[in-house]
Amino acid sequence: MKFSIEYTAKIEPKKLIYRIDEWSFDTEPSVQEINFDIVVNKLNLTVVDNDNKIVQLWGFCGLDEKMKSTYKVPEYKAGILRVVDDLEGGLAYRVNKDELPIYVNTRTGWVCVGDPDKKGNAVEFISNCVAVINSDNEFVSLWLKPDRLPDI
Repeated sequence: MKFSIEYTAKIEPKKLIYRIDEWSFDTEPSVQEINFDIVVNKLNLTVVDNDNKIVQLWGFCGLDEKMKSTYKVPEYKAGILRVVDDLEGGLAYRVNKDELPIYVNTRTGWVCVGDPDKKGNAVEFISNCVAVINSDNEFVSLWLKPDRLPDI
């Protein structure tokens, strides 16, 4: 699956939250109309309009002590993250076959889903949601900084 980044000063103005009692991420306000979802582990990236722009994130992501790390979010700029592939609406499409590792930096509050060492272009496409896309336009990692994290 291929992605594109358009750097702009504008991002989706949503609040990223982590529901500790549900072990899940969500963005508020939520979008009810969905074209299709891109799935990273058990997280859904919602695409809603004809230009394949990702505008929402939600889903299960259990965090625990074994995931603690000191990885830092890469440098990023605000912009739009789009799916390049022509995908049929009403379905969900996985980015990864196997579960990607998850790392939690409790000092900075950032969670990384994917490979924190791989390089690429980083875009903040929703407030406190950063995607890293490599030079082949493929997904590398997703960085999330919710309003709070569980005590781990």
